[in-house]
Amino acid sequence: MASHMHQRSEGTLMRELSRIVTYGVQDPRASAVRVSKVELSPDKRHARVLVAFWDPATATDEGDAPLYALRQATSYIRKTLAKNLRMRHVPELRWSYDLSDHHAKRIDTLLKRIEKRARKKKRPPPGLACVAAALALASASASPMPERLESTASIMGSEFRIACYAESKKLAAGAITAAFDEARRVDRLLSNYRPDSELSHVNEGAADAPVRVSRELADLLVRCQRYSEASDGAFDITVGALVKAWGFHGGDGHWPSAWALWRARRNVGYQHLLLDLERREVRFERSGLQLDPGGIGKGYAVDRAVSVLRGYGISSALVSSGTSSIFAMGSPPAERTGWSLDIRGAESSARSAISVTLRDKGMSTSGSYEKYFERAGDRYGHILDPRTGRPARGLVAVSVVASTATDAEAWSTALLVNGSDWARQHKSPEMRVLACPEGGPCQWLDRD
Repeated sequence: MASHMHQRSEGTLMRELSRIVTYGVQDPRASAVRVSKVELSPDKRHARVLVAFWDPATATDEGDAPLYALRQATSYIRKTLAKNLRMRHVPELRWSYDLSDHHAKRIDTLLKRIEKRARKKKRPPPGLACVAAALALASASASPMPERLESTASIMGSEFRIACYAESKKLAAGAITAAFDEARRVDRLLSNYRPDSELSHVNEGAADAPVRVSRELADLLVRCQRYSEASDGAFDITVGALVKAWGFHGGDGHWPSAWALWRARRNVGYQHLLLDLERREVRFERSGLQLDPGGIGKGYAVDRAVSVLRGYGISSALVSSGTSSIFAMGSPPAERTGWSLDIRGAESSARSAISVTLRDKGMSTSGSYEKYFERAGDRYGHILDPRTGRPARGLVAVSVVASTATDAEAWSTALLVNGSDWARQHKSPEMRVLACPEGGPCQWLDRD
């Protein structure tokens, strides 16, 4: 339990630091880097903050300038942390570079140098030339073992991780870099924390006049409406006003006033989101309507990253965004059935021990244990029922296996809100659902 709470504190700190560094620090030198990892000391008095370059090619040119800028802005960053997270004691921040993004190129270069030197040292004498030629021919006819490369990046306020197998580390590094770039593009499209995102522009202006949007966003909003209709409103991308009223937009939540809750409930409802697909225009019927991509954004980013990997010829990879959304492509070389994963439930070891094997499937886990606050001995999680305006109760976590990570994320949210009985009756036969009730064991649900 203590370890889980510590990891949760690190995750919260990383998300907030990512937002502050990206949007709050005005020094242009800091814009070259992103927060990639936070290591919080056991006593929470110190935090080691690792930052990586958005574009690895600029690392040499920028030198230590980004770190110097962040150190200069540390006082501002700590004050903002104290305000946004309501922290009495903000940890001391120690900034350093995370060079994991550069390891692939360096390792590849190093391996080539070692191989070149080895060939020079082991060049066979003339009498053994025919033997060497025969060995080379046999080696060429054999199928080479795929190279494995794994890398992480801080995207959408969480750790985006890709592990893949390819013919070479160079190919894998290029594919992973392109996949990360695609996930960042999706963040620029969907983030409701970035004022310059397309979704933020819709939130800002669609109540006053129709807002023209890209075909991609229009298609995704249509997809969201279908999820809403199929789930009886349990999934709803217009839940933004409720998320803010309960304090879960950039925070760990708080109990709202009766007036704030009434006003937020009035401004929620996918029926009030009007789409004109022919003109690609979005309009809100309610002035306070706000789109929140929290129940679908990471899954969509994972699917887009998978599409990029496939474009590079990658057929075996595992792509994840935090612990919530995953897609397994093919299988590792040593495992024909797929990727074996442990499903993260709540804090109990019984739940965390449940495993599943995925092959060309997406999986998402939604849980009230991820972000919550406690009041009068009760826990209130960040997943809200759009119809009641209150946090969903009854299930601690739901995991869904589906054909895409987007489907899995949307349905894990909807089924956690609707509960096990509804899920048994309405879930698609193609989906697998693991439900973890409060105080009970997790169970795979079969459709009645």
